[in-house]
Amino acid sequence: MVGIFRKLFGAKPDPAPPPGMPATIEEGMASQADEFVDAFSEPGSPIDGTQLDYSEASLALVDQILDDFHRQQVPLPEDLHFLASAYVFETARRQFGGRYARSDADNPFVLVIGEGDAEVGVCVMSKVNGRVANGDEDSIPFFYAGIAPLVAAGKGAMLI
Repeated sequence: MVGIFRKLFGAKPDPAPPPGMPATIEEGMASQADEFVDAFSEPGSPIDGTQLDYSEASLALVDQILDDFHRQQVPLPEDLHFLASAYVFETARRQFGGRYARSDADNPFVLVIGEGDAEVGVCVMSKVNGRVANGDEDSIPFFYAGIAPLVAAGKGAMLI
């Protein structure tokens, strides 16, 4: 049976990576998430990077960083957008499993949890941008809390 993600987006397998690049999207995303942790583990960081432990509770720190950009009305730099997104993705993948697939311009990557008709697509990248643009209405912890009920329901869905 074809999964919901493939039905909606017609996902195709990725070509082989160039030499020196991660072999899979999963390896690349995990590496980017680790870079996010490292970036906030330096002395003088606005948050305590030692608390970035890939737990659901640690997403409050990511939300705090994004809120700082929102409050200052400063655009989120593209590299920080990707690193923060990777951290949220990897937090979800460590808790729920899944694989990454390519998607569209607003969500270049989607975490697909489950299989077949029970696939849940998690679109983090537009939510991270939304948090900076819209404030609390796009809360990262609130968004993340929506994953578990969808996975438990065993039905296909997209969380955007």
